[in-house]
Amino acid sequence: MTQQIIKIMNYLNMTKGALMVGIVMISSLSFAQKKVETDAALAFQNYEKAQMTGDMVEMKKQLIKAKESIDLASTNAETEKSPKTLFLKGEIYTSLLLVKMLGDAEFNKNVPENAKEISVKAYKEAYDISNKYDSDIQNSVNTIKQMLYTTGSAAFDAKKYKEAMMAFGTVNDYTAVLNQLDTTAIYYAGIAAENDSNYVQAAEYYKKAAESNYKPDLIYRSTAMAYIKAGQNDKAVEFLKQAIAKSPKDKHLYFALGTIAMEMNDDKTVLENLNKAVEIDPNYADAYYNLGSYFSSKGFDLRQKAGSLPPNAKKESDELLAKSLEFYGFAMEPLEKYVTISPKDVDVLNSLVKIARALKNTEKEAKYKQMLDAARK
Repeated sequence: MTQQIIKIMNYLNMTKGALMVGIVMISSLSFAQKKVETDAALAFQNYEKAQMTGDMVEMKKQLIKAKESIDLASTNAETEKSPKTLFLKGEIYTSLLLVKMLGDAEFNKNVPENAKEISVKAYKEAYDISNKYDSDIQNSVNTIKQMLYTTGSAAFDAKKYKEAMMAFGTVNDYTAVLNQLDTTAIYYAGIAAENDSNYVQAAEYYKKAAESNYKPDLIYRSTAMAYIKAGQNDKAVEFLKQAIAKSPKDKHLYFALGTIAMEMNDDKTVLENLNKAVEIDPNYADAYYNLGSYFSSKGFDLRQKAGSLPPNAKKESDELLAKSLEFYGFAMEPLEKYVTISPKDVDVLNSLVKIARALKNTEKEAKYKQMLDAARK
């Protein structure tokens, strides 16, 4: 019996020993896994220090080292979903993306093509699964946003429109981490795309800004005009008609469609939509101005054409002059409404004097001549 007890005790001691060895091995493995995460943090800190001192060689060296460590931590079951690992991954891969812009071909071999997607995904996961790094991520996103604005503005000023579009377009990849939308960046990306003659992409950016009601007085027209420049007139008109169907009391939509119709030389659509805009807002000066200037310009062009015809083309000349008077008739009322809002606009007053004279309306000619003289003083 005693021998049996001794055997059992020996067995238990052996089992305990094996268990202790296993625990030590697991602890060592866990420590090693955490160490990789710590190594990434330390290397990134060293990268930031080198960045502050302007040591470009050390900066790039430490960033590559940080990437190697965070990649190991990201493929390890113990740390891959750690908020710290995810936050660091977002920081490191964003830095890789930014340093890549410096154009060092050798360094850039270390930067994967999808660095931006990797960084954004890591930030988002860290932000969603834990509150521990929320303020850090918020600060990082805001810093990245400002850097991208600076980069985009500098590129735009240097006429590097593709780079500007990319910088402004990237802003919302990062603000999306915080569930925010920066409509100004979207608009600027559209402007950069348009300046790069990438009208389809410009239209898409503008459309996104329009859907967020950004600068409604100009964004609808910008969207439609970008479609027109891309040779997609049908999309321009369809976009505005769908917007009007959703918001039938939005004066900006009618103004945009009427103004686009001016570009398309569609008199009927110009009249219908600009008149609708001023029906909604009787003090809509821009709509009065566009409606009046459009038809006065058409009338003036016809009179110029009639004046250039030879004497034996009297019939054709008379027809052109008659049509010009019809256009002047369309122009008179909206321009009169406009000068009641902006009575010092010399150009419009001068046009009204000419239109009244052509229409043989001496009373109005005298009235607007008097206003013109006063405005010039």
